[in-house]
Amino acid sequence: MPRSLSSEAMKASLEKGVGGVLRPASSRSAFRNFIDHFLGRMSRIGVTIILTTSAVIIAVALIWVLSLVRLVIFDFNLVLATTIVTILTATPIIYITIGFVHEIAQKSKALARMTENLAIAFHDAEEANEAKSRFLANMSHELRTPLNAVIGFSDIMLNQRFGRIENPRYVDYAKDINSSGIHLLSIINDILDLSKIESGEASVEPENEFDIVTVIESACSMLRPLGARQQVALAIDMPDQRYILLAVERMVRQVLLNILSNAIKYTGAAGTVRLTVDRCPNGALTISVIDTGIGMTAEEIRIAMSPFGQVKSKLSGIHASTGLGLPLARAMMEMHGGSLKLRSVPGKGTTVALHFPHLRVRIDDNPELVSTVPVTRAS
Repeated sequence: MPRSLSSEAMKASLEKGVGGVLRPASSRSAFRNFIDHFLGRMSRIGVTIILTTSAVIIAVALIWVLSLVRLVIFDFNLVLATTIVTILTATPIIYITIGFVHEIAQKSKALARMTENLAIAFHDAEEANEAKSRFLANMSHELRTPLNAVIGFSDIMLNQRFGRIENPRYVDYAKDINSSGIHLLSIINDILDLSKIESGEASVEPENEFDIVTVIESACSMLRPLGARQQVALAIDMPDQRYILLAVERMVRQVLLNILSNAIKYTGAAGTVRLTVDRCPNGALTISVIDTGIGMTAEEIRIAMSPFGQVKSKLSGIHASTGLGLPLARAMMEMHGGSLKLRSVPGKGTTVALHFPHLRVRIDDNPELVSTVPVTRAS
């Protein structure tokens, strides 16, 4: 929709009353419209003189009415005194009031213009966001298809499935191509996931009930090699009860992988990353990931939670990052009606709390199915 149309739509919406019903033009009398138009063309002093004169006439008329019922004696001195008092009292009040009215009218017009401009800007931003989502959706196939081919062919060369490659340098090249292609594909997937969630089009996967412990075990198993390489201890405190979560299992696993991998990457050697599962008094479920890493300041937290935001630290140059892990995890949590809270102290570590609402959590009372995972520490 072009900009002019959005402006007209905004003007139409401003003309609507409560409930979206248009105010009829006859709701204001012709006399009032004439008075507003007439007074609006005059200066502040001119309006003050007219209104003060009207007040004097009304005061004298009131004195005359009172004289008819013999409450006062209608004479020149009384009329003069009434006129003087009315002028002295009414003039400053009317003058100041008109100033306030003019100021309010100007602010009201400025507010109306600002509201219209904001509506137009919001409409344009929505259009731009929709265009971005359409572009990414259309490009996803164009990017993924050749990229999957590159990954597949490089994997064949890397594993030498059709014959031995004599020169080992070619194998190293194939390994670099394969790992780079997988990394690029993960970036594309993260961008597309975040874009779909922001545009409200990510609810294509069905939700199902699953054991949260099973998903945690899966995520931790995938990241134990990373913890071993980083010499970071991974401690897992599992609950005594079996919690069943209603959600998109892939997204919950992705959230855990993003949070845990960040915690391991930014925790130095001999550090610890601990995962806990707690049930809140209101029935909600909280999964906390606590590390003893480098920590962040409030400004660094803001950067880390923004898309493509990368915090500069002594470990940032060691680990490649797109800056999408935390924003994507937060978006996926909010899509489930939950939240992601982050607390951090520089030099002491970071705590990321994942809150799932109570409506998505239930307890399985079968004690035989409770999974107990011992504390596992990477060597």
